[in-house]
Amino acid sequence: MQPHPDALSSVSSAHRNTGQDLARAGADDPAAVQPSAAGARLTWYVYLVIAVSTLGGLIFGYDIGVSGGAGGFVADEYRLSSFMEGLVVSTSLIGGMIGAMAGGPLGDRWGRRPTLLLSGVLFAAGALISAFAPTLSVLLGARVILGAGVGAASVLVPVYIAELAPPRLRGALVAGFQLLTTLGILLGYGANALFLESQAWRWSLGLAAVPGLLLAGGAFFVPESPRWLVARSRVEAARGVLRRVRGSGDVESELSEIEAIHAQEARESARGWRELTVGWVRPMVLVGVLVAFFANACGINLVIYFAPQILQSAGMGSGSSLLATVGLGVVNVLFTLVGMALVDRMGRKPLLLAGAVGMTFALAALAVVMSVPGLPGADWMSFCFPLSLYIVMYAVSPGLVAYVVISEVFPLHVRAKATGVATFVIFAINLIIGLTSLPMLDWLGAATTFWLFTAVCALFIVFCLRMPETTGRTLEQLEEDFRAAAQRRGAGVHRV
Repeated sequence: MQPHPDALSSVSSAHRNTGQDLARAGADDPAAVQPSAAGARLTWYVYLVIAVSTLGGLIFGYDIGVSGGAGGFVADEYRLSSFMEGLVVSTSLIGGMIGAMAGGPLGDRWGRRPTLLLSGVLFAAGALISAFAPTLSVLLGARVILGAGVGAASVLVPVYIAELAPPRLRGALVAGFQLLTTLGILLGYGANALFLESQAWRWSLGLAAVPGLLLAGGAFFVPESPRWLVARSRVEAARGVLRRVRGSGDVESELSEIEAIHAQEARESARGWRELTVGWVRPMVLVGVLVAFFANACGINLVIYFAPQILQSAGMGSGSSLLATVGLGVVNVLFTLVGMALVDRMGRKPLLLAGAVGMTFALAALAVVMSVPGLPGADWMSFCFPLSLYIVMYAVSPGLVAYVVISEVFPLHVRAKATGVATFVIFAINLIIGLTSLPMLDWLGAATTFWLFTAVCALFIVFCLRMPETTGRTLEQLEEDFRAAAQRRGAGVHRV
């Protein structure tokens, strides 16, 4: 079934009339676009789909949470330097970079669902090999395999949910990926605390196979993305999926919109990776990549991976520091829930801006505390105020909103590839921070390290002031807004 030319014209015209130019979208009202009540309806089938797919976030989070503590145990067993300890922690990020770049093309070629199944299998296999690794080199190789599964899932899960979710609830539903990520971090922290006395790091790493197997098995029970089906000319299958996830037979308007945009993209698109550089697509890719960059260069992985070492540098004991990270994990989960309640009400841009300001203040405060030698109570002061405030602001804001923006800002024909690039940036930044954090803490000291990340957060504020708003629009409306902005500017360049 091909869209009628008049339908394409009416869709484009309606979007240009109702979707304001995103170049000036900072002042847009997130509530300006009000989808019908049916469009916001959630069926039990949607809950099943989201519950299964967000397991990709759980495996991502568990690896993050368990790596810092397990890395310390591995370092003790193999008598590793701080750089090598960072390498053990960060090796999965190398696999994540590979998985991120491969996950997008695989998702476009095979579909979202088979690629999710593959990511679960890779993660479970890597976790099991890690648990039984006879040598350090085998352990490092296993963590690359595990990371490839995490990277592929990190690309496909937010895209998959965004392509199924009703517009008004898309932010909260995509944020479910981050909620499960924070829950995974908490479980990883808990595993480290559980095996503190025995230092049984093989158990803590091997348990990661459980959510990986659940993701792989659950992929058999979820549908393919209707937007991917339309892109493969399987319109009847897409209609069936939409009816199931919308709980209504009246899906023709949404289906026509998807077909119209796909037809327009098919006429205009370049082939391969060059698609990301087309004039009106380029600014959308730039927004997503910069969100990914700042959300991870702001220092979160320094805090998440090496919170025990940070607290120990402030004077806390090793056992107490591991238990304290469990408290930080609880804070992370709880305030991710708060962020989920706010993301579709406040909008992406205001929430990101508030988080960037809060993190800048928290890191500056932490740097001041670390700057005072022998400050009484510095250990618990660091935990109770700056670190906790930083986790709160990150959980409510970029930790949650970044994946939402990445999942919705890219056009359909490059969505998986562009999400792969943005996710590659996430893993690359995490890898750099993972490898350099401990040497920075050793060579520069904690205070100087945190002043550097404070400066990055200040730049994040500047970006947030200039980024566009994406709340409340369908994925197709966002494409039309950017396309119209490029046409009006004439040069095809959209300023961020």
